[in-house]
Amino acid sequence: MDVLQRLEPVSADYATLPIARAFTWQDAAGELGNGEWYLVAFRSIRRADADEDRLTLFDELAHQEAAHEPGFVHYFKGPRSADGSCLSFCLWQTRADARAAAGRPAHVQAVSLIDEMYESYTLEFHRVSRTAGGPLAFEPYDRAGAPKHVHVTGPELHPVIDRPTALLPAARPAAL
Repeated sequence: MDVLQRLEPVSADYATLPIARAFTWQDAAGELGNGEWYLVAFRSIRRADADEDRLTLFDELAHQEAAHEPGFVHYFKGPRSADGSCLSFCLWQTRADARAAAGRPAHVQAVSLIDEMYESYTLEFHRVSRTAGGPLAFEPYDRAGAPKHVHVTGPELHPVIDRPTALLPAARPAAL
């Protein structure tokens, strides 16, 4: 299910805005209906020498894999801005759905490119909800004891799959 076909960035500088203000959420809210969802936002700064073709390929493979997973709602792949920054996000029915998909092979392979392609990145976890046809509401996901924003600048613990990327040598592809 890939809904939110009418969702668009509000401006060219959307990647610098809070997620709730970065897109035309209210225009697309009717496509979601009422309920609660889990959103993972990926804000990044790409390296100047990032292999865009390789990054695009791995991203597309992970997207196609996720689109067939239970609970998938929508994926937005943000374009790289002139300063190298980008904002992408994936919306899921539940956190459990997102975590299950994060362990799938294509996502693990895409994650393996982090050290090679990005200067830094930040993951944001949000609860998105809508009741009685009202506006969408965004709040940080309140997993007990977990940070609501995770900023990573090296081969540290990957907060979505809870394993260090260094433990994934088989997932680091040779050249494609």
